[in-house]
Amino acid sequence: MKQEKIAVYLEKYHDTLLEEWFELLIKSYPEESVKYFEKHKNAFTNPVGSNIYMAMDHILRELAGERDADKIYTELQMILKIRAVQDMKASQAVSFIMAFKPLLAKVLDKEIKHGEITWSDLEDFYGYVDTIALLGLDIYVESRELIYKLRIEQIKQTNDILEKANLLNEKVDTSTFMRCSNYIEKEGE
Repeated sequence: MKQEKIAVYLEKYHDTLLEEWFELLIKSYPEESVKYFEKHKNAFTNPVGSNIYMAMDHILRELAGERDADKIYTELQMILKIRAVQDMKASQAVSFIMAFKPLLAKVLDKEIKHGEITWSDLEDFYGYVDTIALLGLDIYVESRELIYKLRIEQIKQTNDILEKANLLNEKVDTSTFMRCSNYIEKEGE
């Protein structure tokens, strides 16, 4: 199997791939955040960076091993829920997945030049990476929808509290919130 051939090299170059892949992910953040994320080794001083790093490590191990879709989904969820809260564009949030393809080609350059890995081998594996990226988009969008639902609910609750306490100078028209909320709920069903 071609994917098994790639899996051998994923295992062989695991540490290099993980470090460089994590670097690609953190470069999608503003410069001041990059310095913080680079200290990913300590879960106490940098829990977000540490969790993202561990999730990427698990994804890479799954790509080299059984490729359990549920395990990959769980780890992607960890990363993309964090990125959803950070309010980045969907394309930016999942860009680290697509960035893995050229990274892999760079790391396997010697093996490709010597014919140990063919472009056909890589293309087959890239198809799997593309599927993971699409799954990542789904996870990111679901997470963003949940955030919007929570925000709408918070606005409605705050408005209700203010109304009951007679602290509003005039009644707030929440019908637009209701329409938006109902639309989001219908989309999610």
